[in-house]
Amino acid sequence: MKLQRAAVITLAVALPLAGGLTACSNSSGGSSGNASSSVSSLTLWDGWTQYDATSPWGTLIAACEKQTGITIQRTSDAEIATKLLQAASSHSAPDLAILDNPSVAQFAETGLLIDNSVSGLDTSAVMPNVLAAGQVGGKTYGSSMGANTLALFYNTGMFTAAGLTPPTTWAELESDAAALSKGDVKGIGFSALGTEEGTFQFLPFFWGAGAKLKDIASPEAVKALQFWTDLVSKGYASQSNLNANQQDIRDQFMAGKLGMMVNGTWQLTTLDGAGTPYAVVPIPGVDGGTAPSPLGGEFIQVVKSDAGHQAAAAKFAQCVIKPENLKGWTDGQSYIMPYASAAADQATAKPALKPWVTAVSSAQGRTADLGSAYPNTSKALWTAIQESLSGVKQPKPALDAAAASLS
Repeated sequence: MKLQRAAVITLAVALPLAGGLTACSNSSGGSSGNASSSVSSLTLWDGWTQYDATSPWGTLIAACEKQTGITIQRTSDAEIATKLLQAASSHSAPDLAILDNPSVAQFAETGLLIDNSVSGLDTSAVMPNVLAAGQVGGKTYGSSMGANTLALFYNTGMFTAAGLTPPTTWAELESDAAALSKGDVKGIGFSALGTEEGTFQFLPFFWGAGAKLKDIASPEAVKALQFWTDLVSKGYASQSNLNANQQDIRDQFMAGKLGMMVNGTWQLTTLDGAGTPYAVVPIPGVDGGTAPSPLGGEFIQVVKSDAGHQAAAAKFAQCVIKPENLKGWTDGQSYIMPYASAAADQATAKPALKPWVTAVSSAQGRTADLGSAYPNTSKALWTAIQESLSGVKQPKPALDAAAASLS
């Protein structure tokens, strides 16, 4: 989940549109032969408004323009999901789009995206669990541009001073958080925002308790929300987490106000630059082991158009996801490469990435169980989190109401 850009992923609720969606052209179909040879310019939309031509993203686009001979007309909009739906319904969608991976299922089901068997985009070398985030109904849409996930950061100085060891169970995590909570220092920080970001941070605990997204009011789900609620009510985590994004949590950690934090790969560069004494371990499951973490990152997508534009778009997308081209982007983002061998090379070159490579290799896509139903489930979950941590409802009634809202 790339949160360095705005610390929040916004999932637009994809409304079913009548009929299949047609993009810019007046014909559709699979790409074939040299259909792309006459197409020398493509439109591309992304949500990275902070990245200019000198950024790793701008550099990657420029490199592929040179390699493919295709010029890109790029449009950036922080509300890309909403804008893309609007453009699709008015037949003005782009040739290529960058989507947060939980959005892929929504857009694929509307008919806006072209699956790889039609476009010809080759993703055979992408790690299966990473690619699964772009798979809907047995078809694969686009490809990962790098992955990230969550883990537990801890302040090594504080742990040493308190004689603590990194937690391997929830009981140990709570015990460590209690020991570290002194004065204005809290033992642990996490984002509990009323957005997808809050759900994203909660999922390792939700899944770590054995809960499933198809039953968000299960006893296991209640156990997970009770754990978060207890951390707040006992003073080991701040109620201000309800309004804190992941950047805020990182800043508190760097300021020495948190002994531990739940956060992701995208924070590494900033933490290293600040000289913060930290180490990283997996988020533990309730009774031990590593809790599954949600897979973050974006997919490049070929949008439905005429055969020539689809073929050209696939050609450009193939250039973008080549390991040798993608490396500069993933390094700049502190992302993990979507290819097992390239990810292993990252860990060798930078040992600090080793736990992240391991975590990404077992991370779960958020839409794997629910497809396009995930955004509504996520909203129900973050609503329950907000209600429980604020004291408006106890965990079980909050989750019961959340589940009822989905029926």
